Order: sequence, then C-alpha cells, then structure tokens
Amino acid sequence: MPRRADLSDTLCPVGRSAELLGDRAVLLILRELFFGRRRFDLIAANTGLGPQLVSARLKMLVAEGIAERRAYSVRPVRHDYWLTDKGKALFDVLYAMRNWAERWAYVPGETGEGRVIRYVHRACGADVGTAKVCPGCGAELGYGDLKGEPSPALKAEQLARTA
Repeated sequence: MPRRADLSDTLCPVGRSAELLGDRAVLLILRELFFGRRRFDLIAANTGLGPQLVSARLKMLVAEGIAERRAYSVRPVRHDYWLTDKGKALFDVLYAMRNWAERWAYVPGETGEGRVIRYVHRACGADVGTAKVCPGCGAELGYGDLKGEPSPALKAEQLARTA
C-alpha cells in the first residue's frame, strides 16, 4: 500500500487542514470533546475506537494545541481532555459536517422522524435546525451556543456502544 503524502508543510490551507483533521478518529474524538465528554474511557466507548488509537490521537491533539490534558484526580492521577481556543474554533467545521450529513448522508426513513441531533440555541431556546444564524433571535451561532439533543434512535445507538 502506498504511503500517504505528508501535507504538513504545504501552503494549501485545505491540504494542511486535511493533514491534521483528515482522520476519522480525530473527527470522532473532537465530536466527543464538543459534547463535553472529556474522560478517556468515555471518548473510547462513544467512538468505538481502540484505546491505542484514542491515546495516539489525543496525544496529537494536545501536541497541536487543539486540546489540553488536565488532572482531575491526584490519587490515583487521572486526566481528562479539554478543548483549547484553537480546538473550539473547529466548531464550525464539525457543525458544517453535521449539517451536510443531516441533509445528504441518510437513506430516506433511516433516521426515523426528524434530525438525528436536534440543536437548541441556549440563549433563546429556539430549535436552530441546520442554521448558522438562530431563527429565533438572529444571533450568529458558534461554540457553546447550542445544546444538542440526540434523537431516540441515536440515544439507543450510543447506549449500545457504551454497554
């Protein structure tokens, strides 16, 4: 199998982003961090990725300044992972991916009724659908502005993954 070309030194912004974020594991880990799941075991369980892969990608995200590792227990020493400002700035990327998938990635009827994840604007309570601007109050939507509510089908899938 041919080796993938290293694009970390390209001037192309899409190539450089793809080098860092173009790995499914990275995107799934970022999803977990955006949903507030910060502990290693929860991240591994919810992504379905092996512990070695999760560990390697978390180390890379920390090294790149996208996430930081914080101790939450001294005895025994335990750490969790938090998005940095650089990591929070990726919200628009993952939100755009979610919005694209809600429109194009499902077979009709596969998701049941409505959206797989319903987003509500924290400030006004409006259902934002896939909007970038809140239809309720007109505010531009960004990191921390939305509360995600998984559909019953997605909740069942997540529960099965962590059981």
